[in-house]
Amino acid sequence: MTDFEQLPAPLTPPDCDLRDFAFMPLDVARLRDSDLAIQLGAEEFRAAVLLWCAAWHQVPAASLPDDDKALAALAGYGRVVAEWRKNREGALYGWVKCDDGRLYHPVVAEKARDAWQAKHKHAHDKLVDRVRKANKQREQQQLSPWIVPSLEDWIAAGLPLESELFPAESLTDSGGRIRKSQKQRAGNPPENPLKGQGQGEGNKKDIAAAASLAGARDPADDPPPSEAQWLAAQEECAAGYAKLLNSLEQVRGKRSKFVSTDARLIAWERLGLTRAKLVEAYHLAVAERDAAEDQSPVNAGFLDVFVAKVLNPPEGQSAAGTRPATGAGLADPLAWATTASGISAKGAALGIVQDEGEPFPAFKLRVHAAANLSDQDKARLRADFGVHA
Repeated sequence: MTDFEQLPAPLTPPDCDLRDFAFMPLDVARLRDSDLAIQLGAEEFRAAVLLWCAAWHQVPAASLPDDDKALAALAGYGRVVAEWRKNREGALYGWVKCDDGRLYHPVVAEKARDAWQAKHKHAHDKLVDRVRKANKQREQQQLSPWIVPSLEDWIAAGLPLESELFPAESLTDSGGRIRKSQKQRAGNPPENPLKGQGQGEGNKKDIAAAASLAGARDPADDPPPSEAQWLAAQEECAAGYAKLLNSLEQVRGKRSKFVSTDARLIAWERLGLTRAKLVEAYHLAVAERDAAEDQSPVNAGFLDVFVAKVLNPPEGQSAAGTRPATGAGLADPLAWATTASGISAKGAALGIVQDEGEPFPAFKLRVHAAANLSDQDKARLRADFGVHA
């Protein structure tokens, strides 16, 4: 094992961004009684505190680049790197290098993680409050209430929008007008971001100026992404799909197994599937499960049919194109067995109707039996659609 492999993992999440927090918490007694305050000289102490402040607004927060030129500038030495090196050891007292190649301070990281969690909790609380108000109206309209995932599940799902958590048709009122309140992101509303105490216009300008300098390179100068980069981007998007779907299924009390390596999820990314469309397809799939009185979790094969429907209404059958078809442009011959409406239509074609009081699962079994499904068809229905015939 190499020294690099022995380094610890970063102490804050890679996307931990506190640049809109103007104030960093300071544990006064902890600092006063620390070895840093007692053992170090004044110059080293000054540089150490400046580095804490600089790390607070780095991304990830609580980290610094392990580069003497950058550290000299951040510690107040400007371009005089030789002077910085005289005080480097004391100024970096307590810092540790992690396996991403950056330096982290455990105490600053502790405060940063608390602030990052509080930032998400604030956004989640506002989401819960908006949904609570919306549920009052839904109750009056005799609609089922919306259920918000827990804070942990919401974060794990990638901070999904309200439009991504709930059916697209629920974003309109009885008159068909879009509800303005649903246009806001479930996270921090862009027009009112959560700020650290004392945030003002000056700090906004500083952040904007720093961002403009960091992005000064002309994108046209960048080389086109390689095939490996494209594949990595597709897998990252598929991982986002999987997290969101697993979270939605958990809200239903189901144990789902959506994974980022599933060919269907990767194919959805290639088709440009948005999270809003994905959630719309998911709720269509859940409605079909409920109509069929099927308690099975929604899986990728079953959901794929509904993804195709929202992307290519009304003829879509398979978004991923992973299932065999009867010929060019023809639908999958087993698609009827994946939905309650399809089973009813197939039954009608076979002269079979659901008897009064007959549970739908029993009716479905009669239709499946009359359709003379082969063992291969039954196996494919289980594997691709999660349907037991």
